[in-house]
Amino acid sequence: MKQLGELVTGLRRNLTSFTFFHFPWRIFLQFFIIQVLSFNILFLGLFFTQLGTLKWISLFFLGSVAVSLTTAFFFTQPIHRIYMKILKLSYKKAMREWRPEADDLTEEEVGEFSVLEKGLNKIQKKLKKRKEQLYREREETRAFMSSVQEGLVSISTNEKITFFNSRFATLFLDSGQMNQEQIFLTDVFRDPVVYNSFRRVLVEGHLVKLELKMETKLDASTRHFLLSLSPLRKGKTNEIYGMIGIFHDISDIKKTDQIRIDFVGNASHELRTPLTSIKGYIETLKQDFEAGNTAQAGSFLQIITRNVDRLIDLVTDLLTISTLESHPQVKTTVVHPMQLSNLVVSDLMILAQTKNQKIFINVEVDSLRGDAEKMDQVLRNLVTNAIKYIPEGKEIHVAWGYDTDGVVVLKVRDNGPGIPKEHHDRLFERFYRIDKGRSRDRGGTGLGLAIVKHIVLAHGGRVELRSEMGKGSEFICYFPQPEGLTSLRSGH
Repeated sequence: MKQLGELVTGLRRNLTSFTFFHFPWRIFLQFFIIQVLSFNILFLGLFFTQLGTLKWISLFFLGSVAVSLTTAFFFTQPIHRIYMKILKLSYKKAMREWRPEADDLTEEEVGEFSVLEKGLNKIQKKLKKRKEQLYREREETRAFMSSVQEGLVSISTNEKITFFNSRFATLFLDSGQMNQEQIFLTDVFRDPVVYNSFRRVLVEGHLVKLELKMETKLDASTRHFLLSLSPLRKGKTNEIYGMIGIFHDISDIKKTDQIRIDFVGNASHELRTPLTSIKGYIETLKQDFEAGNTAQAGSFLQIITRNVDRLIDLVTDLLTISTLESHPQVKTTVVHPMQLSNLVVSDLMILAQTKNQKIFINVEVDSLRGDAEKMDQVLRNLVTNAIKYIPEGKEIHVAWGYDTDGVVVLKVRDNGPGIPKEHHDRLFERFYRIDKGRSRDRGGTGLGLAIVKHIVLAHGGRVELRSEMGKGSEFICYFPQPEGLTSLRSGH
């Protein structure tokens, strides 16, 4: 009875895992037919005369069929399990995920096929572990590719885009293209230089690097890129199966290089102009002294002195900017804006009166924390610029107040002609001038606004320009205050 129960339990378990379409019916039928023929030939040959009647022959035949079916099923069931494991392993590549509950299709049984089944299970577990590792590496690679600042794109041999990171999408794809299932190279790049470069790498298999200017989806301006194109090859055959393109945005580098070039050129010009004047008047003085003519020596010396002072101011301003850039430190003390404004305006009032200009002061801040000497330089440069560049009879307003966040704000506003919008972004660069010829005639080193910007940045703030043509200009400096500082507000 116990053996019969185990037999029924085993049969039930086998029937549970039974799969009709994947069952090895050919082996089953072959084994079944061989057993039936063997039973009938053997037993009928030996016991045909003893069976006697057709009834017993029929019963014997049906019994042999039943026994053959049962033994054939149990014989082919291990083969079925192994086949299902192999079939399952072959489908793993097409499956999106590994299901832990489906790791073992059937329970391992003791028998001649158990070693083979264990081997298949080990292969299955290794494949699962390898696939999880590849999936993790793929996700890490995608996260890394999306975080880099360069635009990355992968293209197959049929010019289909197989991968791109977020930076590439921001630069070159619109919303409609990002939702497309298939994107080709010609859908993104119509420039013959770019397209032919990609094609050359796919055909010839050589590394290509070139610098180019391109329009992007990021903004309306043209940006500079260093494009690197590399072929992708198969390890054994060295056959090209695609390529990688890297778009390195060098617009900021180009802008910095242009600023450096402009600075060197402007600095050389600013230094050469007074030196040329000094050299010319010294040569003239030398000739006059040799000829015994000293009538104009006094005026020549005044001109030489004025140009030497201009050189000293220029070098001093350059050293100031260099110090602010390399060591942006401020000596924080208590500054009284009203006292500071009165001092600066009284020093510059004579210059303003020569142009019949008026300066007004409005202070709503009793005190603040900052570097008094550097803030004096900020206010002095802004007021001096206003006096120089607005016409006669205009007004200049100096105001100290607070913004909505409690940050101290300095505003220097005039009602002059205003500054064209195309100059706003570059006005705080060193030696940048709107009208270079007329600006030099008015004196100055061309470094005043650059110094203002660096001093405000050293205080942790920022500087802004608001200007409309025909309505004047307003320079706004923000000076954040330390937390816990209580500034008294009063009106003057």
